[in-house]
Amino acid sequence: ADKSTIVDEAVKHIQTLEKTLQKLQKQKLDRLQEGPNPIDLGHQDTSREAFMADQVLSGNDAAAKDLIIKSNSVTVAQPRLQFQTWTSSNVVLNICGKEAQISVCSPKKPGLFTSVCCILEKHYLEVISAHVSSQSNRSIFMIQAHQVGSSGAYTHQVSEVDEIFKQAAAEIMFCLTS
Repeated sequence: ADKSTIVDEAVKHIQTLEKTLQKLQKQKLDRLQEGPNPIDLGHQDTSREAFMADQVLSGNDAAAKDLIIKSNSVTVAQPRLQFQTWTSSNVVLNICGKEAQISVCSPKKPGLFTSVCCILEKHYLEVISAHVSSQSNRSIFMIQAHQVGSSGAYTHQVSEVDEIFKQAAAEIMFCLTS
């Protein structure tokens, strides 16, 4: 193929990608405005395009305070959700807003999952889902949780929620070593 054909095809492909990005940004904006639906938490769209659009929208610019989403000539400011990760040798904590994923890998220990659940409950962290894998000599837990206050209402400050999740993860690490 000649150079002009290659350039024309590249331009068409870029235009298609831009349209896909606008469509996905609009879908994300609609979802953010609706708020999370607990029934749909396990059935979110995980296509490659949705994942890439989410990465574009969430970005890595920690200094930015707001995310401006432009779709169909409408500009809406949305708060930026920060994704944070803390790791230790046996526990990985991923936090995004008031939700977290806690991954625990340790030698098999009777009652360990129950202890982890008790720690989460003590800190008013509600388990949304849990995946437990066990082999002859080790256990792996992947827990998705969100924070609720002692009265059942969400804590309003995200920084407070971060600290609560970190405290719970530290207690889980201590439980693994004792």
